Amino acid sequence: MTLNEELADVEADIVNRNGSGITSLFEQQIDAAELHLQSTSVAEVGNLAKDFSLKDTKGTVVTLSEIVLDGPIILTFYRGSWCNFCNAALKFWDNHVPEIEACGSKLFAIAPEKIEICREFKAASGIRFELLSDSNNKVAAMYGLVYELPKAAREKLSSFGTDVGMINGSGSWEVPITATYVIGKDQRVRLADCGPDYRRRLEPEAVLAALS
Repeated sequence: MTLNEELADVEADIVNRNGSGITSLFEQQIDAAELHLQSTSVAEVGNLAKDFSLKDTKGTVVTLSEIVLDGPIILTFYRGSWCNFCNAALKFWDNHVPEIEACGSKLFAIAPEKIEICREFKAASGIRFELLSDSNNKVAAMYGLVYELPKAAREKLSSFGTDVGMINGSGSWEVPITATYVIGKDQRVRLADCGPDYRRRLEPEAVLAALS
């Protein structure tokens, strides 16, 4: 099964549990992301990736300009552990950790969640790669990815008991557009995938091909 086939199953399960009306909430979030992308600049192939320092789940500071010295890296931005699509994508990526390491690379996933939330999710899911806590979406903003979840989505998630603002630790319901980048040792972007539809992601095979 491919990643996008698995994400399609996630969507079908959500619709089955909540009714077809839930799809309008998907579309509203995608529209909000698309509107944001029309007014911003995002990292493109050949660009120098903007440097940053974030803490991982162990509290270690991870700096982009330092980690690329050991080999190309994969950066993937996800909305948060509350997002079923992101959960499935991260767990799917974990299956490819041996291949990533065989290429002399590492994978880092970035979300605006509090570090303790990242730590809890990593432990519960068993994923082997590191999660980076991007407080207040500072790094996601540097990469042009931040947008606010629309009101209807905020209300629906709240009815499920999911307070994204609390999970983020800032009170903000801003999240990153899902995106994946391969950054080379020269800190240049080798591959860039950024789209408004969080239900669809670039397949790991395409990302792995950019590591060679």
